[in-house]
Amino acid sequence: MTVINTNGYELDFDAAVMMMDDDIREGLSEDMGSCTEQEFFTAYEAAHEKKFGEEWELSKANPVW
Repeated sequence: MTVINTNGYELDFDAAVMMMDDDIREGLSEDMGSCTEQEFFTAYEAAHEKKFGEEWELSKANPVW
């Protein structure tokens, strides 16, 4: 499954999950229940920026893995 980040870059959802902050990912899993991979990814991008005060690496136009 692929998802699109806020800058229009397409990436593999499962690979992106491995790069997510554990606390944010687990919190969103509990709060969001059943949602699409894209909805979860988009919510994660916003939560990451809120927690760390900066854009998540995988949200950038040319993310570095």
